[in-house]
Amino acid sequence: MWRNLEKPWQIAFEMAWEAYISGTVPIGAVLINDKGDIISTGRNRIFDKEASTPLAGTNMAHAEMDALLGLKAKEHPDIRKYILYTSMEPCPMCFGTAVMMNIRNIYFAARDGFAGATALNDKLDYIRGKNIVIKQGNEEMEAFQLILQSAYEYGRKHLRMEELLNKWRKINEKSIEYGKHLYESRYFSKAIRENKHIGQIYDEVIVGGYRSWIK
Repeated sequence: MWRNLEKPWQIAFEMAWEAYISGTVPIGAVLINDKGDIISTGRNRIFDKEASTPLAGTNMAHAEMDALLGLKAKEHPDIRKYILYTSMEPCPMCFGTAVMMNIRNIYFAARDGFAGATALNDKLDYIRGKNIVIKQGNEEMEAFQLILQSAYEYGRKHLRMEELLNKWRKINEKSIEYGKHLYESRYFSKAIRENKHIGQIYDEVIVGGYRSWIK
């Protein structure tokens, strides 16, 4: 349930939902320090129509990039103790950026069988020497992210949609099918019109629907 999620995860999903509402890929990220304070937040902005940040509207405008943009080393001497939370496994660009920004803790909610790049953590001597800690959230968090993102992809109807969804099906097929169901029933569109909070949406999707769907 939503209330059981740690605050950084809640914020990451809040940012993902904000991205969905804005019509772009629903991925959110948050960076916290070793005291648990929020340093920055970010969301995907690749399809943003207004240039709210220097990267907005470009293919570089991923959630993690948005969260890390503008951080200066001299202002964050303890950045190696920070934790980057993201609702989806970072891609090669975002993982590489986190590495070069001296982020040493990366937590993600859902695996990304299409572009996820955390496997690089033990592939290169340079990265391996950074001793980066990578952790994944629980099964329900992964399910929610995949449900939300698959519903979004069904709405986009782009050329590589099935290729993308098939990669995610290998991770959790039922999440993808439930995402399709919610897209077809226009659940998320109704949630936007009714101005539902992401916490309510999370519980309705996971507790009220997904758990029954997988039985």
